[in-house]
Amino acid sequence: MSEYNTPNVDFPDDIIRDILSRLPVKSLLQFRCVSKHFRSIISDAHFIKSHLKKAESLSTHHRILVPSYPLLSLNYNLSPTDINASVEHNCPFLNPRNVIKILGSCNGLVCIIDGSRDLTIYNPSTRRYFKPLQSLPQVLSCSNESNQTEYVYGFGYRSNPYDLKVVRFPRFARDSGYIYDFIDTAGTFLNGSLHWLARHSNNENQNRVIASFDVSKETFRDACLPPQEPILPYYMLGVLNGCLYALCDGVYHTKVEVWLMKEYGSVNSWSKFIKIRVDMWTGHISYIRPLISVSDDEIVVEIDLQSYGIYNGRKKTFRRVKGVGNLKWFGDATVYVESLLSPQVSCVLY
Repeated sequence: MSEYNTPNVDFPDDIIRDILSRLPVKSLLQFRCVSKHFRSIISDAHFIKSHLKKAESLSTHHRILVPSYPLLSLNYNLSPTDINASVEHNCPFLNPRNVIKILGSCNGLVCIIDGSRDLTIYNPSTRRYFKPLQSLPQVLSCSNESNQTEYVYGFGYRSNPYDLKVVRFPRFARDSGYIYDFIDTAGTFLNGSLHWLARHSNNENQNRVIASFDVSKETFRDACLPPQEPILPYYMLGVLNGCLYALCDGVYHTKVEVWLMKEYGSVNSWSKFIKIRVDMWTGHISYIRPLISVSDDEIVVEIDLQSYGIYNGRKKTFRRVKGVGNLKWFGDATVYVESLLSPQVSCVLY
């Protein structure tokens, strides 16, 4: 038999599905054109969920999205010292004259606000997008345009991880029935709840708390921050290694402390994770934000909304990464996972 006359082999569907579920989204989008059968498999809801589950466990399927114009998708997996601005996203829904802010990322979908109120849910892997407020145009009108209400936002899901929703609250207690004056604009999602730094509006001591909103129960509760001195308030929340973190600025901005809540919901589980001395970096640093761990010892950090570095907690060393040193000023980036999910989500306004 000639080597060119190799007989066709029919693989069982479960083997085909398993192989395809391990591939990046870019390859899957191309393979949809191979045959109607492949298109049917890749478009199946169960396959999309299976692919997402595998992608979440594979660091090679994770990217950093930078809210510059155009949006930049960075691959930090090619080398621990090299982050590449690998993909530009020329999004028709973004206005280059407006400030772009990322409000959150869930299951491969990113919530973006362009300007003051124009919300978009964007899938950077498929380039599909959805504007959840377009079906609710009445919410954008204000009876008093000179006194518009400020809002904070959150992006997460209920008990079903594929039932995503955007929530919006008035920022100040005077405009709502809640007790909080929110400090953060964007909530941090973890364990079914959204978290904002906030103050109680009726509390004169101005101590900060974590306002935790259960997306399923639609209720707020307080969560305590780590022990703090009034002159050293925590100024940022995030997620690192699957734990909620709180960031504290040191005296005279000489260091940044990252505290992790090792056991979610347990105040006693707050533990100091790392302490970064800002004078380890060449030049003055006014802003540091942890993004993601790349190993047991190293994390990628965002520096002054202009560049990235890698901090080694064991060696206590800091180094600049290659590939993104020439970026202009951008907003807080986010880490997302490659996904085939549709960007059509619900929006709840409070």
